[in-house]
Amino acid sequence: MVSTQTSIPILECSGLSYSIGRKSVLKNVSFSVFRGEVLFVRGMNGSGKTTLLKSVLQHDKYKKEIRFPSSPFPRLSYLGHELGLYTTLSLEENLEYFRGIAGDCRPEDQVISWLKDFRLWQRRKDPVSSFSRGMKQKAALVRALLPNVELYLLDEPFTALDTEGEAKARLVLESVLPTSAIVLVTHDPDLQFSAPSRILELGESSK
Repeated sequence: MVSTQTSIPILECSGLSYSIGRKSVLKNVSFSVFRGEVLFVRGMNGSGKTTLLKSVLQHDKYKKEIRFPSSPFPRLSYLGHELGLYTTLSLEENLEYFRGIAGDCRPEDQVISWLKDFRLWQRRKDPVSSFSRGMKQKAALVRALLPNVELYLLDEPFTALDTEGEAKARLVLESVLPTSAIVLVTHDPDLQFSAPSRILELGESSK
């Protein structure tokens, strides 16, 4: 579905380029993201998908190229390939810790609903180290969505999820869209949401 948003974008990127030595990773990338929509970032390995997310996360380094017209002090949340969980702590202890850091968080009943959807509620007091890889991924996704922010940056958030887990994850992600936007890196050409969405296709980087 193509967004027909005409309001002020949450994120506006114009002419972003990034190189490592002589290797061009991102070249003149431009896009915008509006509240209530998902921007899918696709491309071959090495095309700069993760680099793009990290550039948005570190937007202070790219003030000319990356802007947040709707907020001078944007709040972002990031889920990368590192899950960002303390495995010796329980899931409940992890969420309490990150709730203390974030301050403004999603309502507790919404978070409990996510944990139940992900079949993690009964395991919330167990150490994360005892979780399967898929359970850790779902726990990390809850951790990333816990802060109440304008923009979520998610790098392949469905990694290690089975069919049921991925379906639940899509519903969980859609539940934050009324107040936020999502930039989501994926290799799945068939991934779709019921919410408005657009695709940013990155070209293969220089070899």
